[in-house]
Amino acid sequence: MPSPSPTETQPPTTRAKVESAVIWVAFALYLVFLAKLLLFSRVPGSERSLNLIPFASIGNYLDGPAGVRRFAFANLAGNVLAFVPLGAYLTFLRRRARLWSNLLVVAAVSVAVEILQWMLAVGASDIDDVLLNCVGGLIGVLAVVGLRRALRFEVVRTVIAVASVLAVPVLGFLGFVVRLRL
Repeated sequence: MPSPSPTETQPPTTRAKVESAVIWVAFALYLVFLAKLLLFSRVPGSERSLNLIPFASIGNYLDGPAGVRRFAFANLAGNVLAFVPLGAYLTFLRRRARLWSNLLVVAAVSVAVEILQWMLAVGASDIDDVLLNCVGGLIGVLAVVGLRRALRFEVVRTVIAVASVLAVPVLGFLGFVVRLRL
């Protein structure tokens, strides 16, 4: 059996505690932002549609006129980018979980969001959104896995904490300037 790393046997430093608290708070803020963006930025009952055919919406976007393609790019990129932090946070916070386990959580969250959007009639429930969200989650998972392989845990924690602090103003910008009415 391998011996525990020094960080597992020593009590956490004040810096480690602060960084961990920053990460947890930023993760909570991200989850609130994600819920607001995906579930509470539209009036309930305003929109309900369902697509269970993989790549149908993506194909329609890519075949549409230029104005639709611009909207499509923002929609497709937004679906991917919105779930990158979820994959990253899960991988960092669930250190002992396997890659597939974190991806399963990302997929479950995405499916739950799509079901809630359909039930509340606050968006288009689309299998393509689930696929794109999973791609974003995978990017986040792989980013943290790559950091872990390249750097010591303490450095990875610092990188995640700094990225979390930098992300808060971005969420604020998106929340207020883009008028998500946070």
